[in-house]
Amino acid sequence: MESIAFDLLICMLAFWFGYSANRGGTCLVVAAHELQKRRPPRMFVGFVAASAAAGLVAIPLAWSGTLNATLAPSTNVNAFLLLGAIAFGFGALINDTCLLGSLARLGDGEMRLLALPVGLAVGILIADHGRPGSLVTWTSLIASPSISGAATVLALAVVLALAVMFVSTKGASRRRPGWAFGASMIGLGITGGLLYALSPAWTFADLIQRGLPLRMTPTGEVALVAVIASVAGAITASVRQGRLRFQRPTVAGILRSIVGGALMGIGIGLIPGGNDALILAAVPTLSPGGIVAYLVMTTTIVFGFAARDRLFKKGPSGHGRG
Repeated sequence: MESIAFDLLICMLAFWFGYSANRGGTCLVVAAHELQKRRPPRMFVGFVAASAAAGLVAIPLAWSGTLNATLAPSTNVNAFLLLGAIAFGFGALINDTCLLGSLARLGDGEMRLLALPVGLAVGILIADHGRPGSLVTWTSLIASPSISGAATVLALAVVLALAVMFVSTKGASRRRPGWAFGASMIGLGITGGLLYALSPAWTFADLIQRGLPLRMTPTGEVALVAVIASVAGAITASVRQGRLRFQRPTVAGILRSIVGGALMGIGIGLIPGGNDALILAAVPTLSPGGIVAYLVMTTTIVFGFAARDRLFKKGPSGHGRG
């Protein structure tokens, strides 16, 4: 009975997670594009808010030992992590959206993204063959109650307040109030923080990763149901906002998702984890590797946009992307 209740809790959280992702239009590529265009970094700061909210729920939960909650282990910074972050960034740029953005846009009916798991599987297999040895991890410095842990929680609360104030005033409109975006990012952070603390391997990337021939690590039925619930949440949010439009996939779009997914899969295998796990699990728990990987993949996309602009400006038309 307890197991059924726990699985139901995970599915409810996953549904709310998908709903929040679609509602907020969350995407690392959008955040990087704002930075490259020197616009107010609303999405980037929104992710900061989500990360802070995730830490504020996950850290006390792990300290209490409720439902065997744990914090993500820390990783060091090494060449493979940097290579993985760069590969993930380029993959997200090619796919035109990251893992969180793929969930949000799949909810809007962008059917080409159904090909993304194929690319992810290929990329993860490549990473498994290319990475020597096993990943070195250690318990987070704030895994148990301490002065540094309490200071971290206090700092996260301040960061969350400042980030929400920023996103609520920048880019707000009558059609889309700033508080709505801020609320969506807080919802994403709360649900994501709880999910990664209670059931770390719950995303479709983890489902693919653990089901590959070289891994075959059992994830349990709840992982599959949680993935379905998150997609259902994204679709529900899209329907409520009147945005659901099923888009027939093109060959070019499918190839973009597969190639981009393969590069993101390499990143997931080498870092390990995608941008969702970094933002909602690694960064809030002060993992050095997680923080650096997130910054590197964001920087990669920013430079990718800049290079694309220069190529277009030098083209026959003489016009950039605009």
